[in-house]
Amino acid sequence: MQAAHCALYVALKKLTIIPELAIARSHLETAINLSEEYDRVKNSIFWKTSPTQIKRRISQKMHELAFDCYSHMIIFADEINKYALLQNKLQTKPIKEWRESIFHLQLAFEWIEREHLREIKYKQLSLF
Repeated sequence: MQAAHCALYVALKKLTIIPELAIARSHLETAINLSEEYDRVKNSIFWKTSPTQIKRRISQKMHELAFDCYSHMIIFADEINKYALLQNKLQTKPIKEWRESIFHLQLAFEWIEREHLREIKYKQLSLF
């Protein structure tokens, strides 16, 4: 998650100059915050010495955070695609930072899919 967090953060810094992407940026910021929270929760216990019940609860929280982070990344990607289609229709030349930010987003998607495939595909729903 840490590698994906870094790639998302760099992508955010590259896309701050485009005012039309305010909604997309908010989803990206949420994904970054969720990835930070994931690392905070992961490092909140001693995994070797903690009771099984606590490990299970922390693991469940980590799964939820990974799923929510990926969900916001998907929404962000949809907003980016809409913006790109609009720019293609207007035949606008992309800005210099566009290619680099898209590269970092692709890396973030690859890393989170590689490291957290099970967590991002399914979310356990709570009954209460």
